[in-house]
Order: sequence, then structure tokens, then C-alpha cells
Amino acid sequence: MKTIEQAKGNVRGLQSLLAESQFDAVIAVSPENVRYIGDVYISTQSSIRDRLAFIVWPTGASPVFIVCAVEESYVREGSWIEDIRTYREFHVSPIELLAEVLCELGLERSQVGLELQYLSAQSFDELTSRLPNLKRGSCDELFARARLVKTADEIETLSRGFRATEQAMLDTFRAIRAGHTEREMSATLADAILRGGADEVAFNHINAGANTGFPHKTASTYRVGNGDVVKADSGGLYQEYHSNVGRTGKLGKPTRMEADCWARLLNIHRQLVQLVRPGNCGRLIFEEAVKLHKRAGIDFPFGHNGHGIGLQVHEPPFISRHDERQFQPGMVTAIETRTRWEGKLGLHMNDLVEVTAAEPIVHTGVFPVDEILSLQA
Repeated sequence: MKTIEQAKGNVRGLQSLLAESQFDAVIAVSPENVRYIGDVYISTQSSIRDRLAFIVWPTGASPVFIVCAVEESYVREGSWIEDIRTYREFHVSPIELLAEVLCELGLERSQVGLELQYLSAQSFDELTSRLPNLKRGSCDELFARARLVKTADEIETLSRGFRATEQAMLDTFRAIRAGHTEREMSATLADAILRGGADEVAFNHINAGANTGFPHKTASTYRVGNGDVVKADSGGLYQEYHSNVGRTGKLGKPTRMEADCWARLLNIHRQLVQLVRPGNCGRLIFEEAVKLHKRAGIDFPFGHNGHGIGLQVHEPPFISRHDERQFQPGMVTAIETRTRWEGKLGLHMNDLVEVTAAEPIVHTGVFPVDEILSLQA
């Protein structure tokens, strides 16, 4: 059986945050935080929403893992947590077992942190009914803080995933020919992401022509033609960690307007990357993005210009007006620079950047971005 030190994430760091918090215990319930703490992935948490799993972690004590009985064997095999309790689906409510465990641990009147951004109102009401004296608070921010700084193992997985997705995108773009449909391009890209080492395709948006002017349009039967811009925004899951790459190409040579706009965007993008340093924050970079776009004469109607990434495709730190978390070495962010004329044209680039004590490290670079990639017509 593995130990807590073998967990992929900084679970010891979370344990320290718990000890410093106001909570007598925290309860993980989201697929991401159960995966982070327990170091084992339960896919049905996402696909079968009422098949809940919990990790109850009391301050100063060992955690208890609650899972559906059908998931028990591989959870025991994969997790470092020894105390695993199971419920029989459709016979015992998972909240009923959670309440029993909390009572057993003497926590029925204690201050307990819940993931209120994830736990359904129905489950919350059931827990309240079963344990009316339980003092409940949100521990969402505590979990977010624990996951902000990535371990070396996490960064290696993210870097590998981004570069593999880039390569899949580059191979797909180079294979595009006039007459290919968006659905054909999407299938080619999805296959390349999987062949490149992803366990799953997390999302896959690849469009051509006027459809590039939309952010996440489903691939259609539109046939790419000579002179069409092609834009992709796709990602895979690599050991449950997301990639999220944005790249742009064109079937033929970019026009002067397209090339000029791309050069201005790239200049903005590279200046923002250089701001991903300790002491700066998402708000500062977002405000700089607003200024740089205005100076370049490019509209900026977006709510963010990038985001952290890990077990979720969007997680803190966000490059947004409202995120003032100071960057620390080991944090990562996907700097996402783009512009769109809706229903007409879109240009997009997205790179993984690591905060270090010195220069920021860009963990992408397989797919060239100095110019809009010119594809064989």
C-alpha cells in the first residue's frame, strides 16, 4: 500500500492547512478533491452524480474514505488511506453513512468544512436533517489554497500533457486539406490526443472559417476551404490532469491584416508571460492585458486572460480582475490570449507557464506561434 508521501499532490501541505484552520474536520466530496487527497480517481463521481464519495479528515487524526461498495477494491489498491467505508447503492444513502462516520468520530456537534460549491442542496439538506447540531462552513478556499502550488510530479504531468496536446494539434493541422469537414478534423485531433498519451479527451473545439469567430462551437459539417483560418482549443486528461492548448493556422498564406493582428497579439502574449512572477497576481496581469490590448487597437471584452490548471481545467490562480492571490514558485497558469469577431474570425494562443524564483518557464513550444501557421492548401 502506498504512503501519504507517495501522493501526487501536496497532501501534507493540506494537512498543515487543516491544522491551522477553524475546522475540526473537512469533508472532500468533489471528484477533484477526493482525487487530490485520496490519490485515486473515481470516474463515476462525474458520470453518476449521485454515487457520492467522501473523504472525512479530522484535525490531528487519520482520514476516512467513504465510497460506493462497487468502487472499493481499486480504491483500496490505489489510495494511501487505510480506513475505507462502503455503502450499498440504492440501499443506503451515502449521506446516511457520512452522518454515521461523523458521529463515530465525535464530530456531530463540531465545526466541519464542506465543499459548498459542489455539494448539492439535496445532500446538504439531508445532512442537516440527520445532524442538526453540526456546524457547517465552506472549506472550498482551503482546498484551493492547498492545490495552488504544484508538486514537481504535478508540473511534470502538466508539462507532458500540454506538449503532447500541442504535438497532436500540430500533426492534425498539417494533415488538413481543402474539403475536410470540422468533424473530420475533430476526430483526427481527438485520435492524436489519445495516441499521444492522454487517458481521455477532455474537450475538443476545432473550427474553420467564420466558425472560428465563436469560442467553443461544436464541430460541424462545414468544409474547410483555401484561405480559411483554422482554430483549435482542446485538451486531454493525463493522469487526471488537464491540458488546454489554443493554436491557430490557415489553409494558405495569412492576409496582411491577419498577420498584423497576430503579431500584435503575440507581443501582448509574451509581455504577459513575463509578468508571471512571484509577488504579482492575476489582477495585475489582467489589468496589463486590458492596457496592452487598448494600446494595440484590439478589443478586449473577456472576463479573464488565463487561468490556473490541474485537476480542473479552470482553477486558481485566475488572470482576472478579481484574483489577488500572489504568485509563488510552483504555481502554474495557462496564459490565454485571443481575439474574436463573432461569426467572422477568431485567433487564439494558449500556453502553460510556471512561476519560478527567476524567469517564468513556458512549458509549451512544440507548435510554432511566431506567425499564424501556414498550412498546405
